[in-house]
Amino acid sequence: MFEIRQATEEDIALLLKWTILLHNHEDDGELETHPKFENNLEKWLSSELNNANCLCLIAEIDAKPKGFVFANSVINDNGFLAIPIKGIIHLLWVDIDCRKMKIAEKLVAAVEECFKSLGITLAECHYTSNNSLAKSFWDSQNYLQSSVTARKILTEQGISPKGN
Repeated sequence: MFEIRQATEEDIALLLKWTILLHNHEDDGELETHPKFENNLEKWLSSELNNANCLCLIAEIDAKPKGFVFANSVINDNGFLAIPIKGIIHLLWVDIDCRKMKIAEKLVAAVEECFKSLGITLAECHYTSNNSLAKSFWDSQNYLQSSVTARKILTEQGISPKGN
């Protein structure tokens, strides 16, 4: 039986594992991770689970966790938008052996319903530019690319280590 439930503190180890898998999948090796990356990530996940503006859902099949989504709502009150609050989907992971089961679609739909119930009419998602699987998925969910984040590594020589 398929079920979506809210994550709890008891899920931290699993959320940490999945988030590290996602990081490893998306990591281009250009940025060095902190020596206490896993410890810091665990603290951050725990803190976010207790943040009223955050939502972390876990998908289960027959009571076995298969994936998660992490999202939050933020106020972007710069005066540009009629509705200054938006929802952001930061993390989405589904176990590789379950990816053809539409679990990601169901997790995203659940988050979008939550956003709508709060009066949020704009949802965004984040993924790295080298993650072609994510791009294909988000395109299929009608998330259109609207902005680009460009990165430059500043060194003493003024160029990034890869010569770009």
